[in-house]
Amino acid sequence: MLAPRFQTVLASAWISKRVAAKYVQEYIKQIREQGKQPEAKREVIAFAPPIQVQVLDVGESASYEALDAINGGEDSLFHARIKQNLVFGVSDGVGGWNESGIDPSVFSRSLTAYSATAAERSFVLHDSDEADPKDIMRRAFASMRYDNIPAYGSATELVASLSLASGKLRTAQLGDSTYVVLDQKQKARFVSTEQQHRFNMPFQLTIPPTSAEPLKPRGEDAKESAQFFRPRPLDDDPKEALRIRKEIDADDFADLSSVGFDAPTDARENTHTMAHNEVVVAATDGLFDNVRVDEVEKLAERFMQAIGKIQNMKDVPAQESKATATSDLFGGLAYSIAAQAVANYIQGDLRSPFAERAKLAGYSFTGGKPDDVTVMLAWIKDTSKTNEHKINKLSAKL
Repeated sequence: MLAPRFQTVLASAWISKRVAAKYVQEYIKQIREQGKQPEAKREVIAFAPPIQVQVLDVGESASYEALDAINGGEDSLFHARIKQNLVFGVSDGVGGWNESGIDPSVFSRSLTAYSATAAERSFVLHDSDEADPKDIMRRAFASMRYDNIPAYGSATELVASLSLASGKLRTAQLGDSTYVVLDQKQKARFVSTEQQHRFNMPFQLTIPPTSAEPLKPRGEDAKESAQFFRPRPLDDDPKEALRIRKEIDADDFADLSSVGFDAPTDARENTHTMAHNEVVVAATDGLFDNVRVDEVEKLAERFMQAIGKIQNMKDVPAQESKATATSDLFGGLAYSIAAQAVANYIQGDLRSPFAERAKLAGYSFTGGKPDDVTVMLAWIKDTSKTNEHKINKLSAKL
């Protein structure tokens, strides 16, 4: 098996609206207490919400463990590998179901859990073959329906598949969880747009409740520890496993389409050829409702320049130290982007992207839009370029 040409650092950051609100309340309290102090004794209080961050180096020799769901309020994310493909994505549970006593986080977390398994069970014949993100979304949702799990509600989903063999990025987007591709200078060369039926009504996957019995509303605290569902293990009998797979693959979602619900077949697809040092920014609407693309560009430029300086340093004792430092900085970028969303949405007079879209739709809205925030960044590395850089540095020494 040939080693993959590309490697990636995957950084994820997330914070629920509830956790952010609790932090903001405490932060404002500290600011007010500082205001009571004499000016000479006042200290700068950093805005540092408790955002969860995960950073993974994904390459031939790097250890890897898949993640199928997170505790992100009504948001969730996943990442998984299938041969030389890294598949990752985000999902946002539709909050309107809370009014019916249905916890949207159960649906979104179950959807990402099923998506992770669907990615790992993808039929990829050769190591260099590409995984199909739209097919992964389709099989994940069809499997949820086949298993008849009591995960009711709706959610948007964005699934991306990065081939480490070719550097090709394929995406399937259903709803308003979107992504941006930043070039080597951290300028956006592609910005995906929301997939909406009308303003603030995104495309979404739905499993309606089957019981007429009213459900009891669950509080925000429940979302932080909500249970979710994972796919059933494959049947030990190969014939039975094949029969189940065929039945899942036969689901055309006609029952949903006939009553106006969206299906994975409605997902919008895109393909991008990625280059060395480019970055993918994928997120739920909690990010891009509150943060403009140029703000993301500026943060990415600052952090990637710092990463470049570390990579070119000569006095770092070991290559491993450089790798650790650069990965930590990339995780810092993911954190900073998520923190920017929180900082923006607490500003009542902000001309947020959401406010601007509301105005275009004929609504009056000012300020940011408090929401769960989930961000995934993929930093693409072309090993042919990094090896060439090492050879040039070695030649310079000789």
